[in-house]
Amino acid sequence: MHVMLMTYGTRGDVQPFVALGRGLIQHGHRVTLAVPERFAGFVTDHDLEFTPLTDALIALMDDPQFAHASDPKASTFQKLRSLLSVGKKARGLQDTLLDDIFRAIDQAKPDVIVFHPKTFGALPIGRHFGIPVVMAQLIPSFIPTGDYPHMGIPDLGGMGALGRCYNLLTSKLICRLLNATLRRQVCRWAVRRQNGIKAKDLDIVKSCQSGALPIIHAFSNAVIARPDDWPKHATVTGYWFLDGAAQTNPPDPALQNFVESHKNLIYIGFGSMPGNDPTAMAEMIAEAISQADVSAIVATGWGGMGDIDWPANILAVREVPHDWLFPKVDIVIHHGGAGTCAAALRAGRPSIIIPFFGDQPFWARRLHRLGVSPRPIKPAKLDATLLAKQIQTVLKTPAYRTTAERISHQIAGEDGINTAIAEITAAVEAHNPPPTGSL
Repeated sequence: MHVMLMTYGTRGDVQPFVALGRGLIQHGHRVTLAVPERFAGFVTDHDLEFTPLTDALIALMDDPQFAHASDPKASTFQKLRSLLSVGKKARGLQDTLLDDIFRAIDQAKPDVIVFHPKTFGALPIGRHFGIPVVMAQLIPSFIPTGDYPHMGIPDLGGMGALGRCYNLLTSKLICRLLNATLRRQVCRWAVRRQNGIKAKDLDIVKSCQSGALPIIHAFSNAVIARPDDWPKHATVTGYWFLDGAAQTNPPDPALQNFVESHKNLIYIGFGSMPGNDPTAMAEMIAEAISQADVSAIVATGWGGMGDIDWPANILAVREVPHDWLFPKVDIVIHHGGAGTCAAALRAGRPSIIIPFFGDQPFWARRLHRLGVSPRPIKPAKLDATLLAKQIQTVLKTPAYRTTAERISHQIAGEDGINTAIAEITAAVEAHNPPPTGSL
């Protein structure tokens, strides 16, 4: 079976699909991974076939307007103006992404397409070519439920019938708005390109609810339990972890020596978040680590903190394998990205989360409710004193570590990749049932 996996975004959006691709290969399937061009080496290093999608939309993260939109010091008006500017640029680039999705599917002609919602064009284009499609999500966002409100909507924490009603209504509203926006984009693109793609009746939400579009969720039931009001074809598989990276790419000796020679060790990393003032952020981190009387490994990432002169109790690294490092630290301080949350939970380590935008506040609230993280810190209120206080609170409260370790054991009992492969195989068989009848 030739499987095309398609995703878009940052490393956190790509790595789980690489892990799934490796699992599919081990089951004897052929895999083509369609992802942004900047991840070509990452994909081919894991022996997966690669086809490129435009980098242009990701490059918007380097746009000053994007940094302004996520700047906690900016006013609401400034953030709104920046968001509108970025949104306008993004709409102009969506056609390029849809062109690349069309090209990738047309050239590969796979037996099945497994797509991330950010590559939503795979649904109508795959159907145009008569190819079965499966949606794969790292967050729950396309099936309304009464268990929790849609991300981005205030969680009132209401219980009982009234709380469930609020959650369901907000979830339905956001899902419908998303659906209408995606349909409009595909329709406009199809008209401009005159490629025969029929998107007028595109309804991702209805397709998910009816079973016409199987949907698999790559997170743990121990973190977000599968809602009872979801349709039966919507599954929670467990996480898709990319194992072996730490063994094939061991950290450098300086990092190993630092880990071995320091106690009360903290990890701090904000993934792909842009930094408006990396020097001020570095000074704040150094002061917080000093006040908390701990040591830290800081992943500079894309935040611009690579040239900072750090004190001796802080080691700065460009990147580091989470599966190697997290079990060796006491606390993981991060932005609340889905991948980092998963890695911290798998390692059985508590988190301190400073969520900026997107799905990050959703995960921050979830980990807080699970009891593995204190209340999330709002970026606008982040300072050295508050961060140091939270570090000390977590270190002095064993329940955070105990709860994280319990969830880690539950995650270890799941087989997310093989469960996902079984669902993908079932979708193909349902689309192409074997012939029946007497001889």
